[in-house]
Order: sequence, then C-alpha cells, then structure tokens
Amino acid sequence: MRDAVGSFVGWPSDLIFPDAETPTRPTHKAGKGISRRIESVASQKEVPGRKLKKAGNDIPTTSGTKSQIMMRLEKMVEESDIMHGAIRSVDFDEGVFGIAHSEIIAKEDMQQLFEHEELGIAVIHTYIWYMYVTLMRGTELCNRFNFIAASRINTTFITKNPTSVKNELVDRFMAADDNTTPSLYFLPFNSGNGGHWVLVAMDLSRLMVYYLDSLSGDWSKYPSMKKTVDAAILKFRSKKNYRNRKDITWVRVQCPQQNNSVDCGFFVLRFMRDIIALNRIDIPKMYFKEYKSYSRAHLDEMKDELCQFIVDQRII
Repeated sequence: MRDAVGSFVGWPSDLIFPDAETPTRPTHKAGKGISRRIESVASQKEVPGRKLKKAGNDIPTTSGTKSQIMMRLEKMVEESDIMHGAIRSVDFDEGVFGIAHSEIIAKEDMQQLFEHEELGIAVIHTYIWYMYVTLMRGTELCNRFNFIAASRINTTFITKNPTSVKNELVDRFMAADDNTTPSLYFLPFNSGNGGHWVLVAMDLSRLMVYYLDSLSGDWSKYPSMKKTVDAAILKFRSKKNYRNRKDITWVRVQCPQQNNSVDCGFFVLRFMRDIIALNRIDIPKMYFKEYKSYSRAHLDEMKDELCQFIVDQRII
C-alpha cells in the first residue's frame, strides 16, 4: 500500500459493488446477544402507484443457479459474525403489521434463501416488509392491502388460546383507518411447528375470505383457524356497528400448485406479491390469467428481490 500511494492502481471490476443510495445511515445499537441493531433506512417518500421493480430485469439469473446479487449477499454473510452465531434485530415500519414489530434474522434464515429450503417466519416477514416499502408505502395501496404477522396467528397459538388469537385479529382490523371499502388482509398461515404455509386473504367489507393453498385441499384441514377467523370478523363488525347482511363466504382459489415439499412459503409470498402488483381486491376463483402457474424462475425472482433489499437496507 505504501508503494501504491500517489499512483494509479487497477482493480478487478467484479470486485466492485456499488451500494444503493439510502437517505440516512442505519443506527447501530449494541445489545446483549445481538451484534447489530438497525432501523429502517428506506425513504419515507414514494411515488404513488409505483410498479414493483422486477429484479430479473437488472440481475442476470438462470433458474436453479444463483444470481449475482445472491452470491454477493452469501459472501457478505460468510464474512460476517452471523456465521458464528450472531443475529440481527430489524425494526419494521409500523405500517407493515399495524403495530411496532422487530424481526430476528440469523444464519438459518439466510440459508433458507441461499439453498432454497422451507421458509420460516423471519423470511416470510422480511419479504412482506420488502413489499410494503417497495410497492405500497406512501401510496393508496396502503388502504387496500394489509398484513397480519404470522408469528401471532398460527395453529399452535389457536390451539393454546383461541380467544387471545381472535382478539389479536380484531385489534389488527381495528388498527386500519377505513374498513368500509373493499380491502384485503393477508394472513400467511402456518399449520404449526414449521409445517405447511397457506394464504388467507380477508375482505371485511364484503364478508369474503379467499383461501390459497399450493397443495390440494381447502380450509377444512384447519377448522380451528376458520372458526377463529370467522369469529374475529364478526366481532370486529359488531364493534364497528356494521350490519351483517350475509354470512361469511369462503372461496378456495384454484391457484398454482407446488411440485415439491419445500415451496409452500415461496408460493404464499408470490400470491401476495401478484395480488398487490395487479392491485386486485377480488381474487378470481381460477386465479389470475397472468399467473396460471409458477416456474422456479418466478420464485428465484423473489429471492433476488429480497437479497437486493437486504443489501440495500444494510441488514448484514
């Protein structure tokens, strides 16, 4: 380095990684057992109606292979203290789940992305945060789509205390500014203990509940979930003094189906992504003609989007 001072030094282009610009630097806080704590650094100003950027347009990728952005993030993880058991605690925007929310991200969560493994709650929630920041925040879409934290509503909690879960749902419904016009509440629902993921999308104004499952079957697999969701919707409408003009209608959407045992979480995320990107409150029973099926490239595109988001937010 001493000999190089004052001279021109060539540098391989593949080792240059320009970071995406962010308006502020993340705040790092020391904490017991946590190496770094960050705050959201994405801009509070978004262009209304901005379309979701397709990662595939900028990042060369081939189905089944790792993209440049994924390999870059994987290298960052390998060189970080996460590989030695450290974790990251990430604070989400309050608008994501209607309340303050922090997510713990560890090596295992990153591995799910890199190796295309079954997804846990941390990855599900982080991609939801990505969709909120990238597509929704600062636009009218925030009044049309809402998210419910999967960590609060699942089979395990319903079995232990269904009344508490029902009240959690009611509180989430009450947190929204307006429930008199059609909107959707997305609930990524897990069958419990790392089991199967399905998507439940609720339209409170029209008493409609859409059920999207990438495996054959319907809500009868989870009768306690359906009972709890129905009870929460009715209790919410009662608190708001809304008249119940009809019974709650559940619709099983004929959505794309997975062909392996690990893709259910990816499919649930893709369902939400496409519904928001199309800005559709009503979900066709035969699903959207634009997305009759999902290829591995559709799922890889989401992984690239999330990898880029993690890099941009400086989570690692």
